[in-house]
Amino acid sequence: MRTTKWIRAIAAATALSSFLLMFSGYARASVPYVGYTYDGWGDRVWSPAAYVPDRVVEGEKLGIGSFNQPEDIHVTEAGQIYVADTGNNRIVELNGRYEFVRQLDKFVYEGSERTFNKPRGVFVTEQGEIYVADTGNHQVVRLRENGEADLVIAAPKSEYFAGDFVFDPKKIAVDTAGRILVIADRVFDGIMEFGENGEFQNFFAANRVTYNVADYVWKRYFSTDAQKERMVTFVPTEYTNLDLDGKDFVFTTSAERTLTPIKRHNPSGTDVLLRQGFFNPIGDVKYDTRGQSTLVDISVGPDGTYSVLDSIRGRIFTYDSEGKLLYVFGSIGDRVGNFKVPSAIDQKGDSILVLDRELARLTTFAATDYGKLINEAVHNHYIGNENRAAELWKEVLTLNENLEIAYSGISKANFREGNHEKAVKEAKFALDRDSYSKAYKHLRKETLKEHFNTILTTIFALALAWAAWKLFRKFRRRKGGASHVERTP
Repeated sequence: MRTTKWIRAIAAATALSSFLLMFSGYARASVPYVGYTYDGWGDRVWSPAAYVPDRVVEGEKLGIGSFNQPEDIHVTEAGQIYVADTGNNRIVELNGRYEFVRQLDKFVYEGSERTFNKPRGVFVTEQGEIYVADTGNHQVVRLRENGEADLVIAAPKSEYFAGDFVFDPKKIAVDTAGRILVIADRVFDGIMEFGENGEFQNFFAANRVTYNVADYVWKRYFSTDAQKERMVTFVPTEYTNLDLDGKDFVFTTSAERTLTPIKRHNPSGTDVLLRQGFFNPIGDVKYDTRGQSTLVDISVGPDGTYSVLDSIRGRIFTYDSEGKLLYVFGSIGDRVGNFKVPSAIDQKGDSILVLDRELARLTTFAATDYGKLINEAVHNHYIGNENRAAELWKEVLTLNENLEIAYSGISKANFREGNHEKAVKEAKFALDRDSYSKAYKHLRKETLKEHFNTILTTIFALALAWAAWKLFRKFRRRKGGASHVERTP
């Protein structure tokens, strides 16, 4: 019976997605997945697709030969696209129309020509400087716009590193102050921080050590010295990727399967990510035997939103600035819009771009009308225009009445307008305990204030009646006592 209900829910969501696509101009191909979110009880709630596959970019169609195990993608503010084509030892640049511009497979540094070797990360600054994590050559390379190198960072010489340390950078980002942030293989102390001239400065935002309690107790109290030597040392988990927001706060993902695989680090390295949703931002809340989502990349969007990529199930999870899940789409498969081994994600305007290492292609996803409404509602909430946000959330509910964040948005708008009764009602639909408590507190005060005179009069009347009753009983006792005395001979 439950299986039949589940199948019907999928069919209904698919039908609704198809209906929306026909009227939003994206019905060029059927959607190979079903959208969903999670409700306050942790159950999956099917929804229309917020994004649908829009185009596929392949090396052969660009006339440069097939991509080979591409690992990273970066989109500039101007819309230029850079792909780290790892297996072909090159960086490929595309323009905003996804047309081939050039490939960077060699560069000149200190008078000699050099080539890339398995580059796994790429980042481009607003000034047009191209940073490449040249993994196979154990270095980071900075290129000018003309493709000439003016900086090469090799393995740092520091007391923090052993003499046999091998520098294998895999992901890179550069903030507006010129600070170069590098994630490297087998570096567990955090993100490597370099100055703009390439000097190693420090480690940034180290992950905490995570371990199984039973393993820790066994290793600490019961194992022999020989067993301890054979055991794996407890070390922090490596980061898998990073991205910067407009304030140079560093968003990271890690492969650790804990409640905090996504972090937002302030300049001092402290995690300040808001986690105000029903559940922490971790990807799938409920999962099968493959376990929790493995997040391999993150892309920071507008209005504090961010999208993370799950390599196990090929899904994209998008959250708002408060850590509330907005929508989920994507899946593993062979059709257009599916993935085999998704490796990187970025955003270009309203589009989301996903790179697949095994399929060796770049897939772009466009927002449906449903997705656009959610994005616009989130934007208006972010800038404080709650009334407009509420209007948009109401439109969203006509397409998906099970989206609880929409009720929460309407509740907040009602609260700001002073309509606390409606705010309480909408917050209850949203299972939003914080909004409900806040609105209910004000509603209670309003109710007491509105009926204060009536309540006070009632209390006074009851007190007066109680006093009169006490006097009456006292009078009766006295009267009854006097009569008894008179009858006594």
